[in-house]
Amino acid sequence: MKTHNQNRETGRIPAGTPEQEGDGTAVVAHLLLHGMHCDSCGKIIERTVLKYEGACIREFDTANNRILLACRSDGQLGEIRSALMAKGYQTLLPGEEAEEGFEAGSIHRGLDFIRSVMSGRDGFETENRLVKYSASALVIVLAAQALLYAAVFSRIPGFLAAYWSVTLLTAVSIVALLFAYCHAYAFRKSFSCMCGMMTGMTFGMAGGFLIGAFAGATNGMFVGSLVGMAIGIGFGYFTGRYCGVMGVMEGIMGGLMAGTMGAMLSVMMVFDHLVPFLFILTGIEAVILVAFSYMLYKEHGNMTPAMVKMDGISFIILALAIDLTLTVIFIYGPKAGTVLGGF
Repeated sequence: MKTHNQNRETGRIPAGTPEQEGDGTAVVAHLLLHGMHCDSCGKIIERTVLKYEGACIREFDTANNRILLACRSDGQLGEIRSALMAKGYQTLLPGEEAEEGFEAGSIHRGLDFIRSVMSGRDGFETENRLVKYSASALVIVLAAQALLYAAVFSRIPGFLAAYWSVTLLTAVSIVALLFAYCHAYAFRKSFSCMCGMMTGMTFGMAGGFLIGAFAGATNGMFVGSLVGMAIGIGFGYFTGRYCGVMGVMEGIMGGLMAGTMGAMLSVMMVFDHLVPFLFILTGIEAVILVAFSYMLYKEHGNMTPAMVKMDGISFIILALAIDLTLTVIFIYGPKAGTVLGGF
């Protein structure tokens, strides 16, 4: 892929319409890209085009977001434009105007990705399967918590007042983290250093802050910090290591900082609408994890069944093991200072 600098004053590729070239089997089109905003976008666009046999980008004007695209037919050109549109990039011929909602950072692009994953639209079947794993795991984890409450926890005075919110939010958070982890694991061999560092930091911060906040609310600053750091560093390490020591460092630092900060926040807010804030915090972290999966989709494309190394049963067992371990710590672990329920 090369940058076109034919006109050094404007940096533009001359605009034109698709035209037949040579023996009539190739179509060459000058296209304006709408939605591109960095070099990473250029790599995504090029990978998308090269998936089509005989198609390539002959010239790439990164300064003005224009490409000279060659392919085999008008029909293939339409398919390529549709594929790029699905990734959030509009390719405009002369006279065409960009649709609203597809600019960089547009919520429309994220919502379209979510709809595709949830519905299992063509190409998103594997992502949809992970959603089903997650939904099943959440139902089973909550059912296990209900059984434990009926058999054991109902005997603890004030249990529901102290633990219902943290129990629910922990189950949701663990399932969401595992979904995102499986998505990250699928593309681990393709991570660039930048993507790997971002992955380690995202998991370290998200896992550490959430679980640290929950443990801080039920056990206080010391236990909350330790538990938050353990979860954050664990997730940060196992995802960040895909790009080597830099990703590991980002994951560990993210888990270290977020685990302590989450616990500290809960301790400080225990008398100031802590429970509503924990729900808000979990919602925001869920948005971040969805955005992370969207980033992976844009960088690497769709998942395939072979990329998912965890089946539904393993997913559920892992979610249960982590959630129930945390539940035991929340309820029976050492407590210091004022915590939820006043225990």
